[in-house]
Amino acid sequence: MKKLRAIVVDDDSGQRMYAARMLRTSPFEGIAEIVVIASVESGEAALKFLGLTAENEVKVDVDLILSDHDMTGISGYELLLELKNSELNNVAVVIISADGHEERIKKCMDGGALMFLEKPLRAKDVANLYNAIVN
Repeated sequence: MKKLRAIVVDDDSGQRMYAARMLRTSPFEGIAEIVVIASVESGEAALKFLGLTAENEVKVDVDLILSDHDMTGISGYELLLELKNSELNNVAVVIISADGHEERIKKCMDGGALMFLEKPLRAKDVANLYNAIVN
């Protein structure tokens, strides 16, 4: 069974827990599993966890980063740009937001996001996300 390693980034703890739970309950039972290896509260914490800061240079093997767009400090969009300009540039980054304005979606997609999803995350979104990553 294929395992996809994921990190959830959101400054709202309830949203982090919800997104992690949605990813863990993948509709691909027996075929694949999404394993949430970390759930962090900021873009800064994500960069540190991933080994992209001077404080932590130990790289983490990850397949997916699901990040909220609107966060204090480094936004999800800024995190996306940092990742795309690092040695983790091949990692799938999905931006989620309650604000799905067309300009925001285009900006994130042009910046290298695999997908832009509107909150709340749904089972259908997870299925589409998995298909986009493995295909």
